[in-house]
Amino acid sequence: MARPGPEGFVERLPEPDGLPDWISGDELDHYIAEFTRTGFTGGLNWYRNLDRNWEIMAHPVSPTITVPALFIAGADDPVLSFMRRDRATEVVTGPYREVMIDGAGHWLQQERPDKINEVLLDFLSSLELR
Repeated sequence: MARPGPEGFVERLPEPDGLPDWISGDELDHYIAEFTRTGFTGGLNWYRNLDRNWEIMAHPVSPTITVPALFIAGADDPVLSFMRRDRATEVVTGPYREVMIDGAGHWLQQERPDKINEVLLDFLSSLELR
């Protein structure tokens, strides 16, 4: 995990030109209505705790991951601009695979569900069952 620069996390995110093709205006309106009704505390708590998460993850209790690990990201995800993907080699000692999905951003399961399922099934089928 990389600490965002001095301009702040939210300020670094690009402003979208419009709705992406994976969500309709009606779906967005539904989410807005539900979050207006129920609040968005759960969704924001991770961001509110970002500094504490950084402190905790700087020196994790278990510094190595020995089981097979898969990292999937969208090649257009703005988070990649400040995320240290190279840190995986410091913490993953088991087999590691990284898959970048072209034409996808941060919400992979909505943007490219078929591709994500393909990658997950390929990864899972490559594992030895115990």
